[in-house]
Amino acid sequence: MKPSEHTRRRLALATLLATALSGPFSAAVAAPKAVEAFDATTWPALQQARQPVAVVFTTTDCSHCPAVVEQLARAVQQRRDGARLVTVVMDVSPGEADAALLATAHYRQADRLLAFDGAAAALRYRVNPAWRGVTPYVALLRPGQPVTFVMGPPSAQDVKDWAAPSAR
Repeated sequence: MKPSEHTRRRLALATLLATALSGPFSAAVAAPKAVEAFDATTWPALQQARQPVAVVFTTTDCSHCPAVVEQLARAVQQRRDGARLVTVVMDVSPGEADAALLATAHYRQADRLLAFDGAAAALRYRVNPAWRGVTPYVALLRPGQPVTFVMGPPSAQDVKDWAAPSAR
């Protein structure tokens, strides 16, 4: 699928802004090597992870998402338990604009970069039936614990609870 001119321009602007605003932190983590598909099987697989995972659902035009990704990247980096950060782009399909996504500074802070591959409404419903697609949308996963969903930036308490050995 070929990206539209609007999508190419939006991604170019997002890449430029994210690079300018990323600061020194962006070089501290390994960047994803590929854009993976987020399909009907991905959410259940993420929930089965053996380590804590922070998932940020985003769009290429989300103005608040880069700060949320950076906040969670710092939290993951401070942990010593193998926690991972996953970003999921909802408005670009895998293969549509991979190079631009992989070059975007805030996506490079994640361990994995995924993009919706299928009907967005169905994929969102699979994650959380109450979610209507507002971004940033954060899912904090811990093995054996219920998922904590946060619309917008997670509070310090959300991150602390996620990091706690016996959360909830």
